[in-house]
Amino acid sequence: QTNAVKSPTDSPATTKLVYTVEEIARMLAISLRSAYNLCNSTTEFRVLRVGGSIRVPKDSFDAWLNRAA
Repeated sequence: QTNAVKSPTDSPATTKLVYTVEEIARMLAISLRSAYNLCNSTTEFRVLRVGGSIRVPKDSFDAWLNRAA
């Protein structure tokens, strides 16, 4: 059994361009508050603010996650 981080978009039928903070929290197995803190303080991946929401471009986050692994 592997401990690989699974993306919520592993389904081949899904083409997702951004992650929500909730998805990042689940992928990293951290609290929602910690995920918000990460998104608000990082310069390692892009963070977009759309209205009152935070979105993280999938390509930017995935590249950071692969570098950090």
